[in-house]
Amino acid sequence: MMVISKEDREHLEAVGRGDGTLDTIATTALVLASLDRPGISFQKYDHHLKILALDLAAEVLMSDSAADRAEALRKVLHDRHDYSGNRDYYDDLQNANLMSVIDSRKGLPVALAILYIHAARHQGWQIEGLRFPRHFLIRLYGAGGDQVIIDPFDDGRVMEAQDLRRLIQRFSGDGADLRPDYYQAVTDRDILVRLLDNIKTRCLKANDLGQTINILARLVLITPDDIHYHYELGMLLAHVGKTEPACQRLRHCLDNIEKFDQNDLIRQQIINMLQDMEKRDNNIVKLPEAE
Repeated sequence: MMVISKEDREHLEAVGRGDGTLDTIATTALVLASLDRPGISFQKYDHHLKILALDLAAEVLMSDSAADRAEALRKVLHDRHDYSGNRDYYDDLQNANLMSVIDSRKGLPVALAILYIHAARHQGWQIEGLRFPRHFLIRLYGAGGDQVIIDPFDDGRVMEAQDLRRLIQRFSGDGADLRPDYYQAVTDRDILVRLLDNIKTRCLKANDLGQTINILARLVLITPDDIHYHYELGMLLAHVGKTEPACQRLRHCLDNIEKFDQNDLIRQQIINMLQDMEKRDNNIVKLPEAE
């Protein structure tokens, strides 16, 4: 597992202790990005975040409607700073690293959304991520409570109902339709989890187990109450022979087994893995007493 500095660990643990709301979601995303780019200074990226906010503040709005605010965001993020979705190399891991996204001006929907959210909130605007499946979207409000849905990946375009329907059908088939839960707001922490989940999926696809373990360790820090990440991390550590940390994670899962839906099955899988590890080193693992 990659060593995380005390300062970065404390930052991520603070995210895990909160209610999911972050004062500076982009800064936390940069902390996560920096873990994979050690030695790179924050100064350049922090300065760029400030420039985005200042450029948006300088935009002259015809009104404080959601549509006019969305147009101002599009002009700054896409027209002036050239941010857009990376369609040619969608699965590139760098599309989810906010430092790399700032460098290339290309990224995944959720990574680009973090920059839109950052710039908008610096103006005091209400903006939030949505629980839309497979393609991250954001909702921006006007001063009067009106709202629009924006696709940061598609150059900041405002999405109408028919656009959203076509989007869900592209992923789920022609018969798929929009559901109310797709419009539910997510917390800032949920956005970071979705960002990390994108990286985790790509690492698993590439069979990069070392980096998958690193990402799961970060997910455990920012979502300590999600027992499933502890389970994934423990099982993967066991798979690569990291017996002691694997035991710690899996024992934590046994202590919180009621949090799993199929807890009898999960419990047996954990015990089986502990038994396998006991065969490797009888001094490390003490199995739970039979009930």
